[in-house]
Amino acid sequence: MNLRLGEAERVAGTATPAGLDGHDAAGRPPRHRPLQVIALGLVVGVLASVAVSVVLRAAGGDDEPAGPAKPATGTATVTRQDLVARTEVDGTMGYAGQHSVLNQLQGTITALPAEGTVVERGQSLYSVENRPVPLLYGDLPAWRTLATGVPDGPDVRQLEQNLVALGHATGAGLGVDEKFTSATTAAVKRWQKALGVEQTGSVDLGRAVFLPGAVRVAEVKAEKGGPGAPGSPVFTASTTIRMVSVDLDAAKQSLAKVGDKVEVKLPGGRTTTGAVASVGSVAQTRGEGENAKQVIPVTVTLDDPAATGTLDQAPVRAGMTSDSRNGVLAVPVNALLALSEGGYGVRVLDGSPSGRIVAVSTGLFARGQVEVSGEDLSEGLAVEVPAS
Repeated sequence: MNLRLGEAERVAGTATPAGLDGHDAAGRPPRHRPLQVIALGLVVGVLASVAVSVVLRAAGGDDEPAGPAKPATGTATVTRQDLVARTEVDGTMGYAGQHSVLNQLQGTITALPAEGTVVERGQSLYSVENRPVPLLYGDLPAWRTLATGVPDGPDVRQLEQNLVALGHATGAGLGVDEKFTSATTAAVKRWQKALGVEQTGSVDLGRAVFLPGAVRVAEVKAEKGGPGAPGSPVFTASTTIRMVSVDLDAAKQSLAKVGDKVEVKLPGGRTTTGAVASVGSVAQTRGEGENAKQVIPVTVTLDDPAATGTLDQAPVRAGMTSDSRNGVLAVPVNALLALSEGGYGVRVLDGSPSGRIVAVSTGLFARGQVEVSGEDLSEGLAVEVPAS
């Protein structure tokens, strides 16, 4: 019997560390705890465990996992506004009206402008044989020498208009017309004196260049010290008008209409605005082989050219108007709720504890806003949105 008891205790891990027969060192048989005492100990242990758990909870200790917290919310207002959706396309920032400036004189090129230089009326474009060739404004290019006795013509009027603009004559004193008179000769001499050149009173072909306005030097073609010859290019120039050129995919031609507003994204993240100035009527091919594509050239003028800095031939993104709505009700897109029965709604905050759901019909989505309409929807209502 004692052996059996000793074996059971070993299995349970409670044997007495005496002799192998289970007796103690004095030869007395082992003593065993009554079963009632063991049971009482178990009950006390359970109660102590429960008590500790209660104390931990009361003290803010570990507890059962809480349910998901309700998302934080904010408020937005139903507004009436114009919505414009735009499609972004690639464009290039530059200057309008590029063309070549041609030399009409024989001789050595002695001075050239730096690329990026802006030349205005009366200023020198370049020099031949150390004599400046000034810029004069006019749509008609020079084709002959202008001097006393030359047949009347519009080129004479153009010259006289510039002499007045530069302050070398007055309109009343010169009598701006197509006749090269003695008053014209006197005004030409005053101009030549201001330039520091020989005062001949006549303007030889090539001694001035007539262009529609101020020019910006894009790329110099001639070499300083090189030979100049009639008809040879000196540099390519453009106007000083800032613009964006877009090669619009021919399939998207409907995006561009003259006068449409355009949002221009500049390098570095800045934005500015402009308008479509021209849309080509004939598709052009860009690229070769598999990369060839048909495009429509589009130009965009800028509302604030100074906002673009000095960028030239820089890549930009042009947001072309693809759709628009005027004077519609709109809410932030994240105010929309998907309804179980289908469609969308918004939660109108009307003072009740949880507000009320109002079904809406959606229209144009643009710039984080969406056009909405519904019987119970009006301008000024507060609607629920996720907290920012």
